[in-house]
Amino acid sequence: MSLFGDGRVALLGAAETAERLGWPQRRASLPDPEIVLRPRSGDPRREPWIAPPSWRPWRDLIALGAGPGPGETWTFLESVPGVLPYLERFAQPAHRSFSVAVAGLGRVGGAAASVLAAAPASRSGIRELLLYDLDAANQERWLLELGSVAEWRGDDDLPAVRATTPEQVFYHCDVFLFVATAGVPPLGSENEVRLVQFRPNRAILDGFLERARAARFTGLFLVVSDPVDWLAQAAFHDSNTDQAGRFRGDGLAPERIAGLGLGVMWGRALAAARREGWEPAVRSRGLAFGPHDSDVIVYDDAEAPNAARSAVITRAAREANYLIRHLGFLPYVGPGVSSVALTLPRLLAGNEVLASVLADGLYFGCPSRLDWGVLPRAVRGCAQVVSEVTALHERLRERARELGLVWQH
Repeated sequence: MSLFGDGRVALLGAAETAERLGWPQRRASLPDPEIVLRPRSGDPRREPWIAPPSWRPWRDLIALGAGPGPGETWTFLESVPGVLPYLERFAQPAHRSFSVAVAGLGRVGGAAASVLAAAPASRSGIRELLLYDLDAANQERWLLELGSVAEWRGDDDLPAVRATTPEQVFYHCDVFLFVATAGVPPLGSENEVRLVQFRPNRAILDGFLERARAARFTGLFLVVSDPVDWLAQAAFHDSNTDQAGRFRGDGLAPERIAGLGLGVMWGRALAAARREGWEPAVRSRGLAFGPHDSDVIVYDDAEAPNAARSAVITRAAREANYLIRHLGFLPYVGPGVSSVALTLPRLLAGNEVLASVLADGLYFGCPSRLDWGVLPRAVRGCAQVVSEVTALHERLRERARELGLVWQH
């Protein structure tokens, strides 16, 4: 079967896609391509459009554990209209440093940007921060604040800090952080305060999705605003839905979207383990699954969970948000630092992180890694963990239907 494309990436067969891309048949005199992509059949509403050899359809933790078979290659969904710009981006040399845009410089966005601005670019992989806020004075304030971050006679280059606009940002950044919000529920609000932000924050998100579409943005689109998981789901759903509510498949690719919210849930669970004297064991063997809200599940050891310990750290992850609010403060340092500033550099370096990623059509918090797309990673878990996590996934899928975030036809 013929190879198409003269660069580092070649298509195996797929002559029609190659013609649409303008990729010629590969000359025999060229060296072997770094990556060979073959067409794959599948459902673009439930799985990545471009996937590495290790990817498997997500059903449960055991299915995730399967590795690539002999001779397997990268694959792509040839029938999806929106896959072409992603194939063009995928064929380019991999990034070694990144331009990261932060849209929304409130409490969480400001905390995250502060830590990222102080991290040497050689360590974080971030060469510049592009800042935007709807409030022009607040944006200028953060440009002045972060522009003043420096170490006397320091040898490390820190990220450059520049302003951007919604009209420009998707033409210049590699990573877009959506941290904008219409307003955080005030102190004294009872019960879960994250979901009430869904409608107003989704409306803000829609404006950025329109601009990303106009710019044919193929970078990473990372959601931080609450409710993280549902807004990540909305980013995929809304960018790929026509006016009749049907899937059109010409928006953001699902594997290039992720939600960053599970990191702080893990941090809160680990803080409880530290207080109990369990930190070393939990740090080395613990796992967290699910959303950045009161449905999250944390295990002290996914292969042999201790029910009492897991209950303690799960409760801490679920309730710390309320404890801080009851003290009279809005919780934002932990989310900004743990979920974003400590997670993003690890993600960009290709290391495992906790993030909400597409798992069988639903953005679900789990161990993940960036390998072109941000995808679930194989984990080991006992039958109890498999059962509980799968049940949580199903409950959240039903909630996604209720919120109108999955396609019905």
